[in-house]
Amino acid sequence: MQQRGVNNHVNLVLFLLGTICTFACFYSSMTVLPLYVSELGGTEFDTGVQITLYYIASVLLRFYFGPLSDRKGRKLPLMIGAFVFATSSLLFMFCDTILEVTLARLYQAVGLAAFFSSGGSLIADLAPAKRIGLYVSLFRMSTVSALLSGPFLAMLVIDNYHYSTWFIISTILGFLSLLFISLVKAPPLENEEESEFLGKFVIVLKEKVTHQVLYGISLVSLSYGLLLTFVVLFIVQDGKIANPGLYFTYFSIVSLAGTFLSGNLSDRIGRQAIVWPAITLLGIGVGMLYFVPLMPALLWVSSVLAGIGYSASMASLAAWLVEVVPTEHRGTAVAMQESTIDISIGIASFIFGWISGFTGMGGAFALIGGFVFLSALVKMWSFCQAA
Repeated sequence: MQQRGVNNHVNLVLFLLGTICTFACFYSSMTVLPLYVSELGGTEFDTGVQITLYYIASVLLRFYFGPLSDRKGRKLPLMIGAFVFATSSLLFMFCDTILEVTLARLYQAVGLAAFFSSGGSLIADLAPAKRIGLYVSLFRMSTVSALLSGPFLAMLVIDNYHYSTWFIISTILGFLSLLFISLVKAPPLENEEESEFLGKFVIVLKEKVTHQVLYGISLVSLSYGLLLTFVVLFIVQDGKIANPGLYFTYFSIVSLAGTFLSGNLSDRIGRQAIVWPAITLLGIGVGMLYFVPLMPALLWVSSVLAGIGYSASMASLAAWLVEVVPTEHRGTAVAMQESTIDISIGIASFIFGWISGFTGMGGAFALIGGFVFLSALVKMWSFCQAA
C-alpha cells in the first residue's frame, strides 16, 4: 500500500503543505465570517443558523465524497476540495447580504466535504502500520499550523485593510493548495470494490468500537465548534482584548505540542488513556470563558487548556478510528468522522445561539463546557474501572 523512500517523503510534504493552505482558508472563514455577518447587520442567531446549514450540507455531501475516495482514490476529492475553497473565498468578496454569504458558504461546504473526507485517509495510507498515531499527528499539526496563522493574519489584514483583501489572500492560498495536491502521487487502492455508497457506512458502523470513537469526536467537536465560531465575537463584544485572533494563536501553539506528543504517546499506551482526560481539559477551557469578563487573564488560561484538550483528544481519536476499520473503508470512516464533527458543530452552534439569547454568550459557554467535562469524566471513570 505504501510508497517507500524519498518519493513517499516528498508526497507527504506536498500533501501537508496543501493541507496547511486549505485549512488556513477554512479557519479564517470560520472566524472572519461571523464578524462579516455582524457588520452586515446579522445577529448571533443568524450566524448560528448559517453555520448549521453549512454543516448539514457538508454532512449530506460526505455520503458521496467519503465512499468516492475509497472507490476512485484519495486525490480526486482532495483536488475538488482545494478548488472549492479557493473559489468560495473569491465569492465572499462579492457578498453584500446575509443571504449571499449563506449561499456562498453552502458552496464552500462542497470543499469541506471533499477535502476533509479524503485527507485523513491519505495520511493513514502513507503511514507505516505501527506509526499511524505519529502520521495522524503530523497531519493534525499541519491543520493546527493553519489555525495558528489563519485567524490571526486574517484579523491583522482586516484591521489594516478590508475584508476583501483577506478574501483575495484566501483565494490565493486555495489555489496554492490545489497546486500542491496536484503534485502528490497517492498510493494505489488495494481493493477498489463496487459496493453501494451507503453500504460502506453500514460496514464501518458494524465495528462496535467506532461508536465509542464517534462519541468522543462529537464531544470534542461540540466544544471546538463553539470556540471557532463564537469566541472571537465574544471577545470583540467584551472589548478588552485588542486582537481576538490571539486566542487562537495561544490555542494553536500549545496544540502543536499536544498533537505531536499525544500521537506518539497513544501509539504506546493506548488511545483511551489519552482521549478522555484530554476532553475533560477541553470542557474546562470552554466553561472558563464565562469568567473572562470578570478576569480577562483567564482568556489565555482557557486558550491553553482548550488547545491541549482539543489537540490531544482529536489526534488520538483520529488514529483510533482509522486503525479499527479495514484499509478499503478508511475513506468512508473518515467521512463519518468528519460528518460527526460537522453535525456536532452545526447543532452546537444552533443551540449556543439559542441559549445565549437567554444567558448571554458567557453563560452558554459555561453550560456547554460543563456538559462536555462531565460526559468525558464518566467515560474516563468507566475506562479506569475496566482497566
